[in-house]
Amino acid sequence: MIVIGAWGCSLVGWGGTFIEGDWGWRMPIFAQLVPPVLMLVLGFFLLPESPSWLLMNGQRERAAQCLRKFRGPDFDAEAALVSMEATLAKERSLNEQGSSYLECFKGSNLRRTLIVVQVYVAQQFVGSGFVSGYLPYFFTLSGVRNPVGVAQISYSLQLLGNILSWPLVDRLGRRPMIVWGTAALAAVLLVIGGISTINKSKPVLSAVVAFMSIWGFLYQLTLGAVAYAVGGETPTPRLRQKTYSINVMSNTAASVVVTQLIPILINPGKANLGGKVAFVFFGPSCLLFISLWLTFPELKGRSYLEMEEMFQKGVPARQFKSYVCKTDIIQPEDGEKPVVITKD
Repeated sequence: MIVIGAWGCSLVGWGGTFIEGDWGWRMPIFAQLVPPVLMLVLGFFLLPESPSWLLMNGQRERAAQCLRKFRGPDFDAEAALVSMEATLAKERSLNEQGSSYLECFKGSNLRRTLIVVQVYVAQQFVGSGFVSGYLPYFFTLSGVRNPVGVAQISYSLQLLGNILSWPLVDRLGRRPMIVWGTAALAAVLLVIGGISTINKSKPVLSAVVAFMSIWGFLYQLTLGAVAYAVGGETPTPRLRQKTYSINVMSNTAASVVVTQLIPILINPGKANLGGKVAFVFFGPSCLLFISLWLTFPELKGRSYLEMEEMFQKGVPARQFKSYVCKTDIIQPEDGEKPVVITKD
């Protein structure tokens, strides 16, 4: 939805260029009222509650329906619910002691918090603001007659990348898409920066624009989309809201820094780096790749109980995929309710 919203803003802005007079700039402003109204009306009827919330409020059957809606009709919702119930029971026992934001920075929760914050802050420091925000500007420099209109092609590629990430995130896993996606983004940034050192001729600028479009596609295929799955499944359920609040604040702070910095680096009256700004983001991207490779775990296909066990035991990030948990769910042959067991 973020990609669609960004593309929609660009389309509305492009449409405003065809309107003469004050409505050329008024129309995009008024158009901002449409998405919130649609989300309020449609979301109220279409968006389901989370299965964990339904379980916490005694609506087990609705929770099972939501799981099947999310995962498909053949998904073993009963086994998933048993795992969630066991985790929530443990969380309730801890809740009796109360919870605070400080808990997000203690024990295994600190590791979870750092994983989520790192992934979201990475979105800013790999250069998303540079590529997404300055495509029309570089189209103009390269001599394109209708830069805002032509930029829609690049935005459509970003949407395509986002759509392709939907099946790939469960097929390939979170870790390869985040870690190696960051590496790919760093490589393209190096190419953009290298090309920009040649000169500022139109062919060179056209090549810069082409690789910026490739970068946008790769970003939405990997880090730009998969980060949201990581943010939802990594925190422990009891601290999920608090962890996500910390994440949003961290991401916003990083965004403010990057947004203020980019115009200074690009504008001819300032640093005048142009496409060489890619070098500025190449360095942090390399550092983030190393950090993510060392610290980012694979959570694909893991239940709440399994994640809790692995984080509590401090399993190294690179061993999450192969680690065999001692907590398991057994499905009795007589059709009875699945049970949680702990292996010796």
